[in-house]
Amino acid sequence: MTRATTACLSSILCLLLVTGASAGETRLVPEQFSTIQAAISVSSDGDRIIIGPGTWTGTVDTRNLAITIESANGAATTVLDANGSGSVFRIIRGETSDTIVRGFTITGGTGSLDDTLLHGGGLWIVDSSPTIEDCNITGNVAQMGAGASVTRGHPTFTNCTFDDNFATIDGGAIRLTDFSFPTFSNVMFLNNGASVYGGAINYAFDSLGSHDNCTFDGNTAGVSGGCMSMSCDCSAANVSDSTMCNSLPNHIEGPWNNLGGNSMCSICDADVTADGMVNVSDVLAIISAWGGCVCVEDLTNDSSVSVDDLLVVLDAFGPCPV
Repeated sequence: MTRATTACLSSILCLLLVTGASAGETRLVPEQFSTIQAAISVSSDGDRIIIGPGTWTGTVDTRNLAITIESANGAATTVLDANGSGSVFRIIRGETSDTIVRGFTITGGTGSLDDTLLHGGGLWIVDSSPTIEDCNITGNVAQMGAGASVTRGHPTFTNCTFDDNFATIDGGAIRLTDFSFPTFSNVMFLNNGASVYGGAINYAFDSLGSHDNCTFDGNTAGVSGGCMSMSCDCSAANVSDSTMCNSLPNHIEGPWNNLGGNSMCSICDADVTADGMVNVSDVLAIISAWGGCVCVEDLTNDSSVSVDDLLVVLDAFGPCPV
């Protein structure tokens, strides 16, 4: 074997070592596979699955694979809809940040049963730390963490929107518990709700999150923490360069760390619809909730929605103070 041949083979070997592990296969849905799960079932670490435009029904399990699942044309044209059949994404097998979900509208999730409660309508994340980018997580329901539920996980959410998700207990957009350490960068939390704590986010039990350049608007909790609720002093959130507006009944409950650059609108208690105005829609909301309840419509905090709460709304008619 000549020196030139040896050098050539050596160069090829080096190229394979550098590129082989990360190149992987590219799998196309629907051109090659009729469903996302079918593409995942034959994938290996390093593979990339590209999803074409349209609405794709059913649920997705990432099966502890370090793969990228992304849309070809972005979230506006590519919808993953569980259609009430459970969590849209199940990421529960030790996935790392190399498991990437990018560019989808994630909707129609109703959660997965865990310890008698339904968790994670949009994403159910357990013992895993996936990367979620450029996604719109909207219209999901669950008891805990309607948009996403994270247990012992360190996920990263970047350039995402949590919109119009509802938890019948805690964490309208997301619930975090048991030593979870998420990172949120440029994430919008809009019009999410929870019946008890954390209209947008509920931190429970030894969890700490990082929020940078996030927007919270129109999030509502039945008891406390329209934007965020820390269920105990063992949890907190680091918040920087973020805005909080139109939260009910308050912006934050519990400990948090103000790292600077944050702005908060004045709380407008009578704006029970959290739209920045006290008007006829709030009157109708009071009438709809008439009777005994623990809810944001109980403006007088007497466990009853009555004429006294209606008078509070009528007295505050007009734009909420900035």
